[in-house]
Amino acid sequence: MAKIVDNITLDESNKEFNYALDFVMHTNKMVYLTGKAGTGKTTFLKYLKTVSNKNIVVLAYTGVAAVNAGGQTINSFFNIPFGPLPPNDRRLRLNAPYDDTDKSTIFDYFKYNNDKRKIIQNLELLVIDEISMVRCDMLDVVDKILRVFRKRPNEPFGGIQVLLIGDTFQLAPIAKREEWDILSKFYTTEFFFGSNVIQEFKPVYIQLEKIYRQNEQEFIDLLNRVRINQVSINEFELLETKLNPNFEPTETDKYITLATTNYKVDNVNSSKLSKIEAPLVTFKADIKGEFPASIMPTDEQLNLKVGAQIIFIKNDKEKRYYNGKIGKIIDIEEEIEVEYESENEIKTLKVEKQTWNNVRYTWDEKSKQIKEEIIGQFIQYPIKLAWAITVHKSQGLTFEKVIADLDDAFASGQVYVALSRCTSLNGLVLKTRIKQNSIITDQRVLKFAENELSETLILQELNYGKADNLYKEALLHFKNDNYHAALKSVLKAVKFRNDFETENFMRWFLVLSKQIQRNKKLYNLEKNNRIELEDKLIKQETELIDLNEKVNLKDDLITESEALNIDLKTKVADLSKQIENELRIKDNFKVELNHKTVLLDDKNETIKDLKEVLIVKNSIIDDLNNKICDLEVDKNKQSIEITRLNKLKWYQKLFGKK
Repeated sequence: MAKIVDNITLDESNKEFNYALDFVMHTNKMVYLTGKAGTGKTTFLKYLKTVSNKNIVVLAYTGVAAVNAGGQTINSFFNIPFGPLPPNDRRLRLNAPYDDTDKSTIFDYFKYNNDKRKIIQNLELLVIDEISMVRCDMLDVVDKILRVFRKRPNEPFGGIQVLLIGDTFQLAPIAKREEWDILSKFYTTEFFFGSNVIQEFKPVYIQLEKIYRQNEQEFIDLLNRVRINQVSINEFELLETKLNPNFEPTETDKYITLATTNYKVDNVNSSKLSKIEAPLVTFKADIKGEFPASIMPTDEQLNLKVGAQIIFIKNDKEKRYYNGKIGKIIDIEEEIEVEYESENEIKTLKVEKQTWNNVRYTWDEKSKQIKEEIIGQFIQYPIKLAWAITVHKSQGLTFEKVIADLDDAFASGQVYVALSRCTSLNGLVLKTRIKQNSIITDQRVLKFAENELSETLILQELNYGKADNLYKEALLHFKNDNYHAALKSVLKAVKFRNDFETENFMRWFLVLSKQIQRNKKLYNLEKNNRIELEDKLIKQETELIDLNEKVNLKDDLITESEALNIDLKTKVADLSKQIENELRIKDNFKVELNHKTVLLDDKNETIKDLKEVLIVKNSIIDDLNNKICDLEVDKNKQSIEITRLNKLKWYQKLFGKK
């Protein structure tokens, strides 16, 4: 079943579309995707966002373009100030000279919170839409910021894949005279391709060829000639047939005027609205969160009348209308009801309010992915007054009927953009004559267009890009010691680019071989160190066990000495009691002293013996007390040793410190 994006059925036979998708999905190459008006560049971006699994950020130069692309402006995402930023600007320097009193660097001017730093660090694909409107210095600033904050100074955009979408043949970047006076010293053109990063690193140039907006070959050929400023006399004559200065469309015609200035547009819209006698009804937008006026897709105060011609500015999910469809208000009492033409039938629908999101990118730590955070919403009816709009605001829109007022076209690509908005030659009316000098195509744009690749070179670049990615995968697998997966990646890479006999492949293979040998040596060294460490740990554990046994023995000796001390004290006490008893007996027998002289002599002799025993016992007690003191000293030494051993660090033990 064919896939439908943005009301366009994806054409599987559109080779350039598929080549570009293949580049973005399967390589890391920078791509410039361009194409004539109506070739589906916006559709490509919307489809890419649905199928890509890369961490992607979408940026654009203007707020409206950013909202339409579903992203942010370049200035808001990177905090880039408005105004010129030449390459030598001190705001972009990494270091300040020692003799400079101003020490500021890029880190003082470009400050990002942790969330934004993680987004930048993990970004894989950066898409810049409407690149034709991006000035050269801004692209160099983006390149510089990404190199610095991703810490990859030698890779364009810090190693991030970049997709640039736009058409340089359409509206050019705006550079004020005073700004270009500064930048012209460093750049040859204000276009993005004049940037230093594009000059040094050429993107893969792919042009979408199939036109979906127009199907008349005569009109397509005319637009192609206007695009490159090679309009022939016959083609000017064809344009002359569309000239009708006095043309006044009827209310049912639903023409829209495209003019080059806001003055003309405002005059047409206010004049047309004032001529309607119906009462004016105002619809105020509902704004939630952050949604500045500069990015509002329609008026915050929408002034309408029954009978007013409007333009839809958003695609309807039910495909009843699309961005650029013209209609007329037929009722606004309770709801806005619009009448429009579809397939030669007049249809009506009740318009519902739509929501536009102001997006800020955030980093999801859990999923390791970049997420879109909605920080503001603009809720309003998806319409605006559309008798006239500026050519500048019409870029990217499609109309069935156009009145082109282009006699004062002043910028490159203006005439081409205005004419190419129309779906058919029959629906085009020229209010003013288009002269040769009104069609402006910058010669530098034509020169840059020569970089477009042929299909053969596109296929070659695509295969080379796929091979490079697969070699990177192989290196990653090798670093993770997943050699089987690495080999599979190498074999796949060789299918896209046969490198077997090239010098680069041999160098790459030698690097991998050295990596394997290095890993092997590191493994063996780690293994030997681990064994040696285990031996040291076992030895230390043995020493600790011996030490614990000594401590336990010491404790036993202390316990034994304490028990012996208690026993000696008991014996001494008993002996003292015995002596006391003997003395009492002696006192008791004093009366019989004279009668028991012999016994007294014996008793004296016994006392003498007991005194000698007491002396011996006292000597033993003194010896034991000395031993107890020695044990106490030994115990203190052991305790100090244990404390010292416990304070040893693990690495001191590892290196055998005692």
